[in-house]
Amino acid sequence: MNTHDDHVQCPYVASHSILKKRFQVHLVRCRKNFLHVSKVTCPFNVTHILNGPELDWHVQNCPDRAGYEHYRRREEQAAADRVITSSQTRGYPLETGENWDDLPPVLTYNPQEYAENAQVLRNLRGHSKSVKKQFRSNERLRLMGINRNNELNQ
Repeated sequence: MNTHDDHVQCPYVASHSILKKRFQVHLVRCRKNFLHVSKVTCPFNVTHILNGPELDWHVQNCPDRAGYEHYRRREEQAAADRVITSSQTRGYPLETGENWDDLPPVLTYNPQEYAENAQVLRNLRGHSKSVKKQFRSNERLRLMGINRNNELNQ
């Protein structure tokens, strides 16, 4: 096993020789020390750090571009295989005797009002202990009254 093949040279400092498996971590840390250096990142591989003028040439010759090209060709082929549909859709008027604008106005649902009249256990939050205690007492009385009314109706 050749140890030289396992190392990569840092694009920021030529004297940095990093293991391939640690290269991405090194780039993040080394980039923090060289914020003033104008380097650009390859759009196909974030570990390819280049000088600005070299980017166009690198994008044309990047070895990681193959994956992108394969994906792009597959998408182009899929688009060509799709059935071409017209951009205009025909409108089909539906005849109906129902007109919601003619209906009488209906009150909206009020959950507080429903909870006051239903057999629902409510809880009061954000108040002092004495207010909560009074609320619980009133709730017990309210629920007992609802239970009595239900028993009488049955």
